[in-house]
Amino acid sequence: MVEKHSAGQNIASYCTKCKLSLDHTIVAMDGEVIAKVRCSTCGSRHKFRDPAEALKVRVPRAKKGAGPEATAEIIWDSALATAKGKEHAYSMTSKYRVGDIIMHDRFGKGVVLKLYTNKCDMLFKDRERLMASAN
Repeated sequence: MVEKHSAGQNIASYCTKCKLSLDHTIVAMDGEVIAKVRCSTCGSRHKFRDPAEALKVRVPRAKKGAGPEATAEIIWDSALATAKGKEHAYSMTSKYRVGDIIMHDRFGKGVVLKLYTNKCDMLFKDRERLMASAN
C-alpha cells in the first residue's frame, strides 16, 4: 500500500545542513510528491531527499588525459630500457651525463634526461624531478 503524505506530517529525510537522516516536517507538496521539508533539529528548509538515496556512494569521475599511454611509469620504463650510461648512487656533488642511471635513496632508480648548470632533470618511476648536481 502506498502511503499518502500531506503538509504538516513528519517524515524522515536527509538534512543537507546536518548531513544526517533526521525527522523533518513536510512544508510543501507538489501534487502527491513531497517538495519541501523543514528539519526538526536545525530548522533549515530544503528539498525532500530520501534517506536511502542520500547514502549512495558517489564514484569520482575519471580525470581527462589519464590514459595509460601518458603515465610517468611507462615513460620511465622506456627511458630505463634505452639508458646506456653507468649506474651511480645519487650525490649533489657528482657530475652526470644524459642517460646515466641514478639510484636515489628516497626516490629509487632514475634516469638523467637533461643537464643544466648545477642541476639536471631526472625521471623517476612516479615523476620527473629537478635535482642538484655538479654539472
